[in-house]
Amino acid sequence: MNAIKRSAVAGIAGLATAVTASAALAATPTFPAFSGPPSKGNPAVKPAQIIYSGDGSQFFAGPKGPKKAGNLHWSTWNGTEGLGTGYQLIDNCNPSCANGKFSLYPVKLKASRPKQESKYYIFTR
Repeated sequence: MNAIKRSAVAGIAGLATAVTASAALAATPTFPAFSGPPSKGNPAVKPAQIIYSGDGSQFFAGPKGPKKAGNLHWSTWNGTEGLGTGYQLIDNCNPSCANGKFSLYPVKLKASRPKQESKYYIFTR
């Protein structure tokens, strides 16, 4: 077999593999049942809180009380999206972040774009 034919056969085989992989990823993902603390190997399903600042001064959670945060409420959680409600809590860091006061702002959350990481799916947006 000459080099052009070998290259064409390899390209077709690679395309078939890519199509098969795309079809597998396009299927609706399933999420594992959550047990134990979240980690890279055990991501949290339906997170109770989402901390998005490095120091914990800003995060999403549910209402609980003046010094405690509650759990987010997820009305939809499936292989394509998560829809929830809760509050954005922001620390005013006055006089310091450790002694500041949190303000609560109602939010609607949407998790989307599932991606497979290892054997789990995670929402990337």
